[in-house]
Amino acid sequence: MREKGGAAMSDLFFTGSARRTSGAFTVTMKNGDKLAKQLAKLEKGGETALQKTVNDFTSRAPAWVSKGIREHYGVDTAAINEAGPKKKKGASHISVAGVSVAGASLEYKGRTLTPTHFKMSPKSRPTTQQAKQIRVPGQAIATAKGSPVAMVRPPKKYTVKATILKGGRASMSPGTFVAAGNGGSVLPFQRTAEGRTPIEAVRTLSVPQMISGRAKDTIEELIATNLEKRFEHYIQQAMK
Repeated sequence: MREKGGAAMSDLFFTGSARRTSGAFTVTMKNGDKLAKQLAKLEKGGETALQKTVNDFTSRAPAWVSKGIREHYGVDTAAINEAGPKKKKGASHISVAGVSVAGASLEYKGRTLTPTHFKMSPKSRPTTQQAKQIRVPGQAIATAKGSPVAMVRPPKKYTVKATILKGGRASMSPGTFVAAGNGGSVLPFQRTAEGRTPIEAVRTLSVPQMISGRAKDTIEELIATNLEKRFEHYIQQAMK
């Protein structure tokens, strides 16, 4: 995956500035014909049943969306909650058997995330050193006697990993390291030139990208199935 303004590292990781993304869901009914027949039996109360279903959508759909995402991705719930939902009244409508009511959509907005939201390891820079010492220029370290050379044990090499897709660990490019970024949070970084600088934080998918990606069909199925159950419940209430 190559993002605009960032360098491609693999199919899941890139470097560069965070991008803001958005996506929305609207109310849908799975078995419209069946529901229309039930609704037609009501002399009154059909619009009320539909409106209550819309209200359920705005209050319950975020949990269905979160569940659908987490079936496919290893992202933490905090990142999902931060991305949304933003409720938009009147953005859609439901119409069954000639009865139509104002609906709602749930809009998710979120930046491309760092791998820290995906069970990243290590969570901090390892302190383990290599067993074998190497010779380095004395001026590169603080030596007691100002020796021109020194023997040191360099840090042990490590690989930064994260669970972006559920069921597997993805390794970031060799040379990726973890360090404190702005604000003190520990992030994975990658050098983007031959020298020690510049460096850029590693990023991956955003919540809206997950919603429109592998989780799309699962989320749509969860919403459609649960909305149908809630609508039937309100129809039965109205028929009593």
